[in-house]
Amino acid sequence: MAKGLMGRFRFMTDGAYAAIFDLDGVLTSTSARHEESWRDAAARFGFPVTNESLMATRSVPRATSLAALLAQAGVELDQATRDAVMAFKNVRYKELIAGLKPTDAFPGAREALMRCRDLGMRIGVASASMNSREVLERLELLDLVQHVADPREAAPKPSAEIYGISCAALSAFPGNAICIEDGALMIANLRAEGMYTVGVGDTGLGAHEHVRAIADWDAAATLSRLSG
Repeated sequence: MAKGLMGRFRFMTDGAYAAIFDLDGVLTSTSARHEESWRDAAARFGFPVTNESLMATRSVPRATSLAALLAQAGVELDQATRDAVMAFKNVRYKELIAGLKPTDAFPGAREALMRCRDLGMRIGVASASMNSREVLERLELLDLVQHVADPREAAPKPSAEIYGISCAALSAFPGNAICIEDGALMIANLRAEGMYTVGVGDTGLGAHEHVRAIADWDAAATLSRLSG
């Protein structure tokens, strides 16, 4: 096992296994709402965005997203204006997610969380979004999650640090963690830390195993591979 996370966190563990989920692209899709709120912010503050540049905002923190959009647009903004853009974007995004309903969770998302719980795994969500708790609540999934990581306490994704925080909170060693993700670079960094990975969506993500969608994941078979 890589020693990076082990050197940064104190793990009080009792041998438990953990299932730690990314949110957007794994349990639900809020990408369209993120992109709409970025479009509105860009229009408000006068810089251009494109469908291609908005792709860079997926599953990364707000400041990183804005930096990518400005670089693509060839625009420079001072920090005060950047802060104002991000604040506007967040308010607009909250307006858009206010309409989320349980049916906006991907098919099989709730069942996957329930199956992990029934298998005795501890369940966490490690998302780059600072609104992940609110999203989970609106999807009526929060009751199945024991820990929602705060991205402000970790290095930005694709750093594996947010997963280390989740492992420590769930009292599970990184080697006992199953990480369910949809990003290739994130998966590569998790594997480098000795974590078991399940890739959702693209089969070329480099995970230990891949599923087309969360509804296709056999959590019991994965746990058997990891613990066996």
